[in-house]
Amino acid sequence: MDINLIGCLAEYRFAVMAMEREISVSFPLLDSSKYDCITDSKKGLKKVQIKSVSSEGEKVRCYTRNSKGESYKVEDVDIFVIWVKAHNGFYIFENDGKTNSIIVSRTNKNSKKFNNFALL
Repeated sequence: MDINLIGCLAEYRFAVMAMEREISVSFPLLDSSKYDCITDSKKGLKKVQIKSVSSEGEKVRCYTRNSKGESYKVEDVDIFVIWVKAHNGFYIFENDGKTNSIIVSRTNKNSKKFNNFALL
């Protein structure tokens, strides 16, 4: 499957799951925006960057860098959302402005981030 199609599916899958939780989702018109969508909930507006990983396995590494290989600035992206196909769900966590990659698993310290829509 084409990498752009995989990314697009992750974005729409996230939007549907967020809306099921009464979180509004808006997408920018420009493909070159620093974030993929904005969520609007009782916790306010959040700029969200969505990544996807199609690697198999319990522990999966996802890179959270921009197209220049740099960390996303906190003022540009509030939240990372990572779709992991093998886990059939999202890992949702705040951008600290330093993280370039994260290892996610349903059994490591990041397991609490799995489908953590409460953060939004």
